[in-house]
Amino acid sequence: MSERKKAVWFLMILGALVIIPFLGETIFYSKGEPREAIVAYTMLESGNWILPLNYGTDMAYKPPFLYWCIAFFSAILGGVTEFSSRLPSAVFFLAMLWVFFDFFAKRKDVKTAFLASILLLTSFEVHRAAVACRLDMVQVSLIVISLLLLYRWDEKKCHTVPWLAILLMACGSLTKGPVGSIFPCMVIGVYQLMRGRSFWKTFSSLAGIGLLSLVPLAIWFWAAYRQGGTEFSDLMLEENTGRFFRKMSYASHENPLWYNFLTLIWGWIPWTLVMLLSLFCLKWKNMRWLPEGNSFGQRLKNVWTKFCNQSPLQLFTWLAILLIFIFYCIPKSKRSVYLLPIYPFMAVLMAEYLLALVQRGAKVFKVSAIIFASLALLLTAVFISVRLGLIPDSVFGTGRHAAENVAFMHALEEVSLSIPKWCLVVLPLIAAVCTWMGVVKRTGAYSLLYSIAGCILCIFVSLDSVYQPTVLAVKSDKNLVAQIRKVVPQGTVYSYDYMSFYGANYYMDDQMRHFEKELPSEGFVVSSENMNKQLLEEFSDTYEFEEVFLTEKRSCDLRARIYMYKFKKK
Repeated sequence: MSERKKAVWFLMILGALVIIPFLGETIFYSKGEPREAIVAYTMLESGNWILPLNYGTDMAYKPPFLYWCIAFFSAILGGVTEFSSRLPSAVFFLAMLWVFFDFFAKRKDVKTAFLASILLLTSFEVHRAAVACRLDMVQVSLIVISLLLLYRWDEKKCHTVPWLAILLMACGSLTKGPVGSIFPCMVIGVYQLMRGRSFWKTFSSLAGIGLLSLVPLAIWFWAAYRQGGTEFSDLMLEENTGRFFRKMSYASHENPLWYNFLTLIWGWIPWTLVMLLSLFCLKWKNMRWLPEGNSFGQRLKNVWTKFCNQSPLQLFTWLAILLIFIFYCIPKSKRSVYLLPIYPFMAVLMAEYLLALVQRGAKVFKVSAIIFASLALLLTAVFISVRLGLIPDSVFGTGRHAAENVAFMHALEEVSLSIPKWCLVVLPLIAAVCTWMGVVKRTGAYSLLYSIAGCILCIFVSLDSVYQPTVLAVKSDKNLVAQIRKVVPQGTVYSYDYMSFYGANYYMDDQMRHFEKELPSEGFVVSSENMNKQLLEEFSDTYEFEEVFLTEKRSCDLRARIYMYKFKKK
């Protein structure tokens, strides 16, 4: 078996072991995941695969490909669960990892491609998206694979129609909108122009590819419009064109330009620390920011010439990063996950940089290994201290989140752990000991680099399997549902708020409805502490309200305590 095939098998097995086993361990603890999962649930329940309604009247914000995938896996596994809802993200990520490695291993070398894949697997932002029931990782994987297929199509002189790329771009557009087709065509188009292909040949071929890939989205839009009418079309236009052209009717993740730079720094944690430490190993005195030239303008021109004269693959990699990053600097709406398509290409450049440092025997790997081994030891030591009750509640002070933090700590202290769970708890400890042994024995920089990656992976596995499920169960709205069902064992419960109770609605099997839309004659209604006064003032003339309870904990969806009332029309 060749070195490349061995590396592929190792990556796929490692990725599957790190990502898949713990997908269902953490219950939904934010509004985003159950909001997506409930759409797949209503698809299976209603048989409407085009535009199912949840919460009685709510339409999905995005096209249906993710929901189809969740429904497909859920039908096989026996129902829509946390595991089946997150499985599409994990499967598409692993597929992208395989294609990505194979692509760069053939065109660069196995060592660079393997390290880049490990960097992806251990990136905080990528890992978080790969284990979440969200649209982002599915669309990102489809965009990245489509880009790589279009590059291969260009290598073959564009003689055939890239049907597989078109199919994947179509699926990407059916996941989160037209950017699933725009990004691959935009990047490969600019690349071809810079490589000297004529404008009209580039434009005509990529316009045809892009339009073909958008046909399934157009068909779905037409079918959905027949069901949802102008309410649907207005929603889709606002979520796509409105978001890009800054014409949304509500503020949605509005952030300044520098936010994108900050999210990249944050998203590449923990490798950000290694990269920052490496700056102290560089010989800055011997570096030039710009190449030599007779004038500043000439020097800038030389920069552009050097950029254009890179190897085709290197130019393609840089263009994928720069064009997508610049694109997402335009809209007001900025989120860290929007930049996920550039992470694989950044990983390639980072891998080349780190391997160059390895060749120089840079001390950054020894320092970084000590830091990450210490963090792994600290994680285990803090958990043991919590289990032994050595950390007092007073350490969290009396601030706004003090009670919630105390509840998190008590959950870790009291949770019952099986022997396999304890093995996962001590996994970071084992990784730390092995890394420390490597440092003591003065292992080479290459081995220390992968020791760092091993520490990171062990910490991720321990967090996903033990710490996160225990802590986040405390804040989940599944607890609110248990409290509601003590009062109303079955049937519909109404809510009053600008935001829907997505988590509660999921755990109540889509049995929540909007009070202000349906105006029922009697029943039970829940409202956030922030909206409670408005509910009573608006409807006190027509309804009688009797308070049932006020929760002690905040809802994770609405970030406020929840009132429940029994109501009846006067």
